[in-house]
Amino acid sequence: MKPNKKKKFDIGLFLIENVEKIILILVIPLAIYIAYLGTQYEPLTWQPDALVTAADNANNTIKTSERKAVDEGVSIITYDVKATWIKAKIRSDYYRTETQWLPSLFPEKNKRGAVNVFTVKDLKAQAGLGAVSVNSSSPLLAAQANESGSTGNTSTSSRVGERWAIVTGLIPIKEQLNLYVDKFSSSVLPDASRDMPMYILYDVERAEIVPGKNSDELEWQRLDFLSEFLQKRSLWSGNAVDPVDPTFFAPQVPGKFPMAYPLPPVTKKFSEEVAHPPFIPMLTDSQMEELKQTEKIREQLRKTMFDIKPEDILDNPFGGSENRIGTTGSGNMDGSTIQGRNRRTRRGTQEPEEEEIKPIQVDSYLFRFLDFKVEPGKTYRYRVRLYLANPNYRLAPNYLEDETLSKEPYLVTEFSASSNMVTIPLESRVLTTNVFAADARQPWMEPATSIMAVHFDLADGSEWYVEKERVYRGSTINYKNQSVTNPSLEKQNVVSDMESGSTPPARSTPPRRPTTPPSRPGARTTEPKTTGKQLDIVSEVCVLDMKGGEGLYKIPTAAQKAPDLRSPGRVMVLEPSGNMIIRTVNTDLVEAETIKNPTAANNLGSGGMGYMGSDMEN
Repeated sequence: MKPNKKKKFDIGLFLIENVEKIILILVIPLAIYIAYLGTQYEPLTWQPDALVTAADNANNTIKTSERKAVDEGVSIITYDVKATWIKAKIRSDYYRTETQWLPSLFPEKNKRGAVNVFTVKDLKAQAGLGAVSVNSSSPLLAAQANESGSTGNTSTSSRVGERWAIVTGLIPIKEQLNLYVDKFSSSVLPDASRDMPMYILYDVERAEIVPGKNSDELEWQRLDFLSEFLQKRSLWSGNAVDPVDPTFFAPQVPGKFPMAYPLPPVTKKFSEEVAHPPFIPMLTDSQMEELKQTEKIREQLRKTMFDIKPEDILDNPFGGSENRIGTTGSGNMDGSTIQGRNRRTRRGTQEPEEEEIKPIQVDSYLFRFLDFKVEPGKTYRYRVRLYLANPNYRLAPNYLEDETLSKEPYLVTEFSASSNMVTIPLESRVLTTNVFAADARQPWMEPATSIMAVHFDLADGSEWYVEKERVYRGSTINYKNQSVTNPSLEKQNVVSDMESGSTPPARSTPPRRPTTPPSRPGARTTEPKTTGKQLDIVSEVCVLDMKGGEGLYKIPTAAQKAPDLRSPGRVMVLEPSGNMIIRTVNTDLVEAETIKNPTAANNLGSGGMGYMGSDMEN
């Protein structure tokens, strides 16, 4: 007989069978705890008589209280008082609107007040060199020759070399004129000769860029350009014809300094660096010919500027407004108005009698300044501020909002934002005329470039050059005792770095490479015999790298042999100012050919003023 198996304990079954007991065990202690808490509160001591007495006291307090509705924050509307307002007159101030339903036939006259003035915008700076025609009999020219110790014919030369920085900007005349119209058109004393923006002078400050200093640490120095201009004006043989449309010139009061600095008589014409495109364009060739006809009249006006002093300009800002050139208050040098003169252009050569009139909208006047007191290799920034004639100057106090508005003869703008950094170039520069790519079949051959090293002689403004056929990476373009060439001189013995009398190789086809490696990269094995003027060309330009000159795919033709096409060449150079510049063969080759052929110099763009220096953005 098997023994009985012991029955296992089942917790679930246990809970089901004893659930009532478990709940009772939990509820009994909770009930005891609640009963205990009830014993902790104080017993009620209120009696019915006490409650009746408290209610009576509260009622008596309310009846005997002197507090008003205002004290309780309750607003009581007194309709009986408001009803009497119907007898009072209604004030129109409560119902006045900005719209005048019945405006006056004549605007209300106001007293003349102060007016804000705007400074120059978008200031730009460029640098360059150029040959300036001078008066050989000028005492200043002889004095400069004596100071420099020159023993040549500098004192009798017809031109000298000048180094300068050109600063251009936009004078917001449209914005300024609108402000004048809004301010003075309805004044008690309108005056057409005064209520026009009249620019009489400006201040120019220059700061030299020192490495390691921030832009807020610049030391600004004011330039005395008036005395400098008077000296230069006595030295120059006149002025160059300005290639800028005169419509964009601020009207000049006789005896006052113009906002657009007069251009020196350079031997090569100026280009866009003296304008401010696209806002202020250049004149076309046909318009330049027309402008030359009026240059003699302008020259007579400029003669009045010889005895200019800043205090004379500022003390009498209007300068006799009745003698202003052009129309009253809105005239220009040629009689045009601020709204723009009419330019006539031919529609076609077959119908010359038909003309189309195109108005010129002038939003900004040209500001231009030339700084001749610059030093080569230094970097500068510029900023300017303008002086405007005070339209309230010396007016009676009964016409003004404040009598102090008539004391100052001029209004001064804030200084403009500083221009971009501009580096003044040295006398020598480098042009890239060809790039030779490396040949994988000759690993010892590095890529090379052909250059033209150009030297500008400040003594007489002449340009001399020497050509180098192969210049390698890492080369510095400094050459001692070089036989240089100047095509503008007649009957000279022209010998360059290439063979004398030989034709320079075509730029599209590189010369034949040597089959043996040179003894030292970057050095020539033989130097051709040269004669002529000897100069030291020191540009301090270092050739860093070059790209281009690789042969392109040839497309064969049945008629003729396809040309040997090469990719455009580019050369990276390091200038002495520390700027890395990318020079392209296509651009430099045009200027190089112009230097070789001076007769085409007037057709050149940026090189027409000698040459432009590099400039850096902010």
